[in-house]
Amino acid sequence: MESQLLLNVIIKQEDKGYSVICPELNVASQGETFEEAISNIKEAVELYIETAEELGTLDEVLEQLGLTKEDLKKKSLVPRVVTANVPIEISL
Repeated sequence: MESQLLLNVIIKQEDKGYSVICPELNVASQGETFEEAISNIKEAVELYIETAEELGTLDEVLEQLGLTKEDLKKKSLVPRVVTANVPIEISL
């Protein structure tokens, strides 16, 4: 059974295309279009997780997300580590 992991990504429009990062895993990619950037970050994260499994470091990657291998048996996963926008007042 495949699981679906829901991760945050940050997308920034650049002069020529888009850059995108998954802050929970510190994985980055880019694309000429918004859609391509999203597709590329999905592929990059999938490869990162597959490589971690091959190298025997998947437990550490999952720990970054607050998850365990047991959690992977669930159909849809939301990491216990999340990002949030927090308003900060700045006086200049």
